[in-house]
Amino acid sequence: MPIYTIVTDIPDWALKYREKGTEIRHLNGQYYLYRVTSKYDPAIKRSRKITLEYLGKITPGGLLKPKAVRVMDELQYITNREYGASSFILSECSDTIDLLKTHFPDEWKEIAVCSIMRFFHSAPMKNMLLHYVSSHLFDALPDARISPESVSNLLHYTGLRRQRVVDFMSNFVQGGQCVIDLTHVFSRSDNVVAATLGHNSGGGFIPQLNIVLLTSLRGNHPSFFRIVPGSIGDVSTIKQTMKEAGISGVDAVLVGDKGFYSKGNMRFLERERMRYILPLKRDSPFIDYSPAKGDIRTGLDGCFMFDDRVIWHRMKKTGKRRVVLFLDEDLRTEEGRDMIARIKDGKGKMSSYHEQMQKMGTIAVITNTTARAHMVYELLKRRIEIEQTFDTFKNTLHADRSYMRSDVSMQGWMFINFVALLLYYRVYDLLFRKKMLKKYSPKDVLLHLSLISKMKIGDRWVLSEIPKQSRTLMENLGIEIPIP
Repeated sequence: MPIYTIVTDIPDWALKYREKGTEIRHLNGQYYLYRVTSKYDPAIKRSRKITLEYLGKITPGGLLKPKAVRVMDELQYITNREYGASSFILSECSDTIDLLKTHFPDEWKEIAVCSIMRFFHSAPMKNMLLHYVSSHLFDALPDARISPESVSNLLHYTGLRRQRVVDFMSNFVQGGQCVIDLTHVFSRSDNVVAATLGHNSGGGFIPQLNIVLLTSLRGNHPSFFRIVPGSIGDVSTIKQTMKEAGISGVDAVLVGDKGFYSKGNMRFLERERMRYILPLKRDSPFIDYSPAKGDIRTGLDGCFMFDDRVIWHRMKKTGKRRVVLFLDEDLRTEEGRDMIARIKDGKGKMSSYHEQMQKMGTIAVITNTTARAHMVYELLKRRIEIEQTFDTFKNTLHADRSYMRSDVSMQGWMFINFVALLLYYRVYDLLFRKKMLKKYSPKDVLLHLSLISKMKIGDRWVLSEIPKQSRTLMENLGIEIPIP
């Protein structure tokens, strides 16, 4: 970090910019203006100076504003802005934005804009400002402070206020059961203490954070998150997370991944009277593949339809637990085709194909729930789907690492992504209710609506022509875009 000095022999052409509440600093022969204040610090028993804002570089020709401010000033004169997607999300998710206003009365606008940009573009923080000023959000949520420096401060400020975040999330926890998921996110920032060395599901041993994510079963949306150091064992985080979220074991089902299963973990969950669904590796001794041999219908309990695919199933009791074996015929065909292709390329032997054939297309779980087979399968698939969606947001962490100054900033960054996930699943739910998930994804909806722009003619904003495909989507979903 550059070392600035406060000088007393300031030239007159620079001195005239110093006003009450500002300070001129000197570095490498240049002068810089900052807005400052002071606050009494009981720890040191005297006032401590606080830097509020960088105002610009002082030159003989005048004050050169910060680059982010100059960009903002220039882009205010844009006469064509994205309108459809921004207008839609502000209307569709107005209740979520209202909750941000309640719990973050001074920062709600910045949190909303950053979360929407994460949803729309998976945008790293450095690109937030550009997306903001070129969209309807610039007019609907004016004066949002999302320059790179402001966003960095926002993350730190929000991360410090965990209780406000918890209070906000409590609105999504109440009134229903939830699924608990454990995932990880990488961080190579030296300042993030919580990112300690830990094994991830891919077998890697690098600095990482674990995230406990709760998902509402009733609303099909994320409801709570908590970050824990990567070195802390998975099961030890669950009880504390449930306590903070205000839920009991009766209201939660832990749906893990294949790396979570162990006898110790199962005993812990049962001791805490928690329900669980844990996938098993295909070589697990718990799994009996004999029903899947030969005619797949022989020895199985029955089948159900999931996403237009036939899923066969069989349940087998193991004490107080049950092992559920699922067989997806389409998946079995796909895996068999892939393995044959590898054998033809000299990457395998036909004997291996015959050995693995009975396991192809199967998924097995061990559970202590009494849920029927189709519900167990649905919970398992829902967990995978939500984790994949969350990956699209968390995977840009590398691009944003410069903003992660500390564990506190990481908390703020994850909260922005959590709100983005709430917005995503609001659009997902609309597609689900209209039975259009087969044709469109939430990202598809945004893409079509973003083609609708508003143009400034004279002093008035007018709506652009709406492309035919966008108009068809709006009619199918019952979406109306108001005239600006």
